[in-house]
Amino acid sequence: MKREAKVLFNDSEYGLKRTLGLPHVVAVAIGQTIGAGIFVLTGMGIEFTGPSITLAFLIAAIPITFLLLVVAMLGSALPTTAGTYMYASRLFSPLGAFVGVWGYLAASLLGAFPLYAISAAHYLQAVVDVPTIPTAIGLVTLLYVVNLLGLSFAAIIQGLMVAFLLVALIVFVTLGFPHVEVTNFTPFFTGGFGGFAMAASILTFTLVGANAVIELGGEIRNPGKTIPRAFLISFPLVLVLYVFVAIIAAGVLPWTETAGHPLTVVAQSFMGQASFNFFVFAGGLLAIITTLNASLMWGTRSLLGVSADGLLPKRLTSINRRFGTPHWFLTLIYMISSAAILLLGEENLSLFAVLASIGGIIVFIPLLGAALNLPKKAPKAYKNSPFKLRGMWLYAAVGVGLLLSLLILCILLVDLLSYTAGMVYGVIFILWLIAGAMLFVYKKPVQKHDTFRQM
Repeated sequence: MKREAKVLFNDSEYGLKRTLGLPHVVAVAIGQTIGAGIFVLTGMGIEFTGPSITLAFLIAAIPITFLLLVVAMLGSALPTTAGTYMYASRLFSPLGAFVGVWGYLAASLLGAFPLYAISAAHYLQAVVDVPTIPTAIGLVTLLYVVNLLGLSFAAIIQGLMVAFLLVALIVFVTLGFPHVEVTNFTPFFTGGFGGFAMAASILTFTLVGANAVIELGGEIRNPGKTIPRAFLISFPLVLVLYVFVAIIAAGVLPWTETAGHPLTVVAQSFMGQASFNFFVFAGGLLAIITTLNASLMWGTRSLLGVSADGLLPKRLTSINRRFGTPHWFLTLIYMISSAAILLLGEENLSLFAVLASIGGIIVFIPLLGAALNLPKKAPKAYKNSPFKLRGMWLYAAVGVGLLLSLLILCILLVDLLSYTAGMVYGVIFILWLIAGAMLFVYKKPVQKHDTFRQM
């Protein structure tokens, strides 16, 4: 197994190198998870369900927990670059894998990236008078350049920003607790069951992100142990922090004053100017920046796998000799996301959030099929994996993960289609998925490194 794994998962997949240790991977996982979601979607969640936002975070964590267990097993057994695409295409369905990545790409470039960048500009405007769209594009440009200079450099920047981010959230919680009023938690369910279900569905987006680690499997040292350990450290830490943040967001002011608003509205009610400025810069702004940075760090990896299979032009897989980065893919992502910010503007943040959440869920579904097939299609890798789900635990994780993912997906789609603009988004997104399926059939990809099935 060890000799075979070295051949398949060596240090030069697509010309990339193994440079990331556990601290780097934890920083990527935390930075990718704590982002625009907690700072922007908390207010949206309160708008749907009121003070029960605290419980909604815990419910939202249930499907993500099952999904991360599955992802951790795959990443531990078969660490590789572009894991999201590779696992699903080799162990489950090549078509399903491609359509999942294809859909996530559209949801990211037309949903997540505009959401992050514009929200970052809004947070900056709380203390500095800056124009929204130019600031959003300037931020994306800065992170594009950082990621062009190399993964190690981007990872170091990521670690520093995550440290400041965690301090800012801890300051928010610590200073806010003395101002929590129990009376603000009644009524608890302001939107009934439907509102609570919608809030929990949207909040799943605040908890996804750590799964991005499997995209960097070919660049992580000792990945079989590092990947599951990174999940074990990052996800519980983020969830506990989110629950405390939700308590402050729901308990300091009446829910009607915070519904639909970012956390700055709550923070401004109990923070002094100095602490508020620190929270805006080190908290809201860095949370969004770390997510954008992590997205650029790992977002190109599955596209490398797709291109290697001939589904996209292979020229796009070229790696910069000096910096070891996929410069053409990074440039393509930068150009499309910047164009989306310019064309779509800042009026549709809620729709950006729903579309981003849909992409975050849809990319998981083919991975569940891959996990179920792992023991029989890669028996040696499964047997020797440092972390694995056995027997009923495997079936339960896949089954519950699939059921909850489909339920959340349906809720999000219904909400998306309830808006006029959302209807347009929904139709375009469905047509995009159909176009991806047609492209797959037309290209008829040949998977050259199908070694997964022999392990």
